[in-house]
Amino acid sequence: MLTKEEQDLMDQIDESIKTLNSEAKTVREGNEDRLKKLEIASDKGQIERKRLAEVGAGVMENKTEDLSPLIFLDAEGKEHKALRASEKLSEGIDQDFSVGKILRARILGSLKGLNDLETKAASEGIGSAGGWMIPEFVSARIIDLARNLACVQKAGAVTMQMESPEMRLVKILSDPTASWLAEHGEIQESNWEIGPVNLKAQTIGVLCRASLEILEDAQNAGSMLEQAMAAAISLAMDRVSILGDGVKEPKGLDLCSDVNLISMGVNGGALTNYDPFSVAIEAVADHNGEAGAVIFSPRTFFTLDRLKAATTNQPLIPPQSFVDLKKFKTNQILNTDKQGTCTTASKAFIGDWKNVLYGIRKQLEVEITKQGGTKTFAKCEALIRCRMRLDVAILRENHFSKIEGIKV
Repeated sequence: MLTKEEQDLMDQIDESIKTLNSEAKTVREGNEDRLKKLEIASDKGQIERKRLAEVGAGVMENKTEDLSPLIFLDAEGKEHKALRASEKLSEGIDQDFSVGKILRARILGSLKGLNDLETKAASEGIGSAGGWMIPEFVSARIIDLARNLACVQKAGAVTMQMESPEMRLVKILSDPTASWLAEHGEIQESNWEIGPVNLKAQTIGVLCRASLEILEDAQNAGSMLEQAMAAAISLAMDRVSILGDGVKEPKGLDLCSDVNLISMGVNGGALTNYDPFSVAIEAVADHNGEAGAVIFSPRTFFTLDRLKAATTNQPLIPPQSFVDLKKFKTNQILNTDKQGTCTTASKAFIGDWKNVLYGIRKQLEVEITKQGGTKTFAKCEALIRCRMRLDVAILRENHFSKIEGIKV
């Protein structure tokens, strides 16, 4: 039997438990409500992030990358596989492999710090002048690095090995058409043309000088040298495929006669909207092509970035056709073109970039000497020469458009 004081204490405890349970229930329900709101907000955020990412990357709705192999036939009917930007010449090489470390080791004459594969590569290919001529798989690694940096490669250009100094491939000049016919009717002949693509390897080279003291003291000097070589090659690849003169270098898109031309006017014109790009994309579509990317100068890129709506002064919303394009900017496209009285014009190139084919005849050759050249030995320097042979072909010129005369 409980005393009155003990009973009062038990009642107080029961009341406290009820109060705590009630408060816990309220907190739990509040947390569940907040959790539901957070989940809804998170879902909306995920959807918006995905939409913005697709707009920023130029992803087209329901569009998937065509991963079917690209096969070309030469004059003898032999098949040659071309590599897309996502495919590597150096496939299968361990990622823990640095060409820069090998270059530094060869120049300094010490293989310390190299792994087994790097040591093997550094021990091969002694040149006639005492330099180092890199093995083929090392060359492929540098070329892949250059391809990763080149805008034209990122836009979709393909690469193919050339088995001889000159190769003759076939490209389509115009498509055939099919037609329906009545009973006993006659099928109408359509115009289908094919033409040759002649690849003739031409030489591209880089010659640079490096201080032995910097290479000795800076552990990352080799990687910087590797990046510098790759960047130089990638810039050269970008420029020639777009602006090559066709004389001492391959002919680029700018000089191709069947590229669709959109002019900004006799004396050029400033971009005030996205209409020229819409017209350029339409011109590609009219020839059964599908424009996937645009390459222009940084000035053009940021001019478009700053376009404003006339009435609201808000950023001008681009049409879906422009949103769907991948955008690449390169300073290899200059802002010094002449268009009538304008001397500060520029160009933009839009199209299906897998119709740009790089034919590589000779893998990249790197030779190093500490004796050749003017005062190289006296100044404790090393000369590094990079050389390769390649050509560029435009397979379907009318699957590209050029906007010219863009000024500010």
